[in-house]
Formats: sequence, structure tokens, C-alpha cells
Amino acid sequence: MLIQTSRFGEIEVEENQIITFPSGLVGFSEDRRFVIREDDAAAPFLWLQSVDSNGLAFVMIEPHVSVSNYELELTQEHLNKLDAKNIEELRVFVLVTMAKEIKDVTINLQGPLLFNPEKRLGLQFIIPDGKYSTRHLLFGDKLKDNNQEEPSSEATEEQQ
Repeated sequence: MLIQTSRFGEIEVEENQIITFPSGLVGFSEDRRFVIREDDAAAPFLWLQSVDSNGLAFVMIEPHVSVSNYELELTQEHLNKLDAKNIEELRVFVLVTMAKEIKDVTINLQGPLLFNPEKRLGLQFIIPDGKYSTRHLLFGDKLKDNNQEEPSSEATEEQQ
């Protein structure tokens, strides 16, 4: 089927590409059918495009790109909702909030997206214990480490 999107124009989507979120996404419960769009030029970022709302699309990324020790504690209920026997059947992504400057781009580690590609099911759930933030800096301190152009004020005072 052809769908019209605000970002990609008209795109061809096969039924077997559509991922259904039976509960929708947080804040977007009416939209339940999405397709993942890949763009080699934007890797490792992916797009989650709504099939039903042409203007609704999210940027997402695998969490380990930013946080190497990201862990999820899934319950049997999560697995049941995704028709999965174990976590190995699932893919995990987090939503990205873009910003004018790359250093300000954040990811939502508290509300990950789980996908069962085989069953074409998706689920967003909230990690309740405050362990993760909804606005974790994508690059964290990595950009600071690479931009040592300006000495800190402490170093400047020591040199005087």
C-alpha cells in the first residue's frame, strides 16, 4: 500500500512491514500501526513512521549506542504482550529528541520501545524506578572529552 508522509513523501509499505503497538505509544495511544524506515546516511538512527498519521514519525536508536550498560527487567507480561518466549526474540530501541546542536540531543531511556520483528508487535513501557532519564544526553560526556579546546576555569586560575 502507498502511504503519504510529511517527511518522506509517498512511500510503499508492505503489510508484512507494519508493526502494531496494541497499546499505542505514550501520548499517542490512537496511533498503533508503524513502519521502521532505515536510511543509510542517517545510521545508526532509524525512523518510526506512523502508517495512519502522515505527520507522526519518531527518530529512534538502539540504546547501547549511547549507554553500554543499559539493562531492562522484563516481566512475563511484557513477553506475553509481544508474543515472545524470551528477550532474545526482541529488539530494543529508544526515542531520540533532536536539538539544534548535536551536544543537546537526548534519548528517552525511561520509555524504551520493544519490538518482536517476527510477530510484528511493538510495546513501549515505562521503567518505573527512576533508574533512567527521559532526557539522557545521547553523547553524554563523549563530546566534552573530544572538545578540549577551552581550558576549564580551574586550569586558567592555576596558570595565572
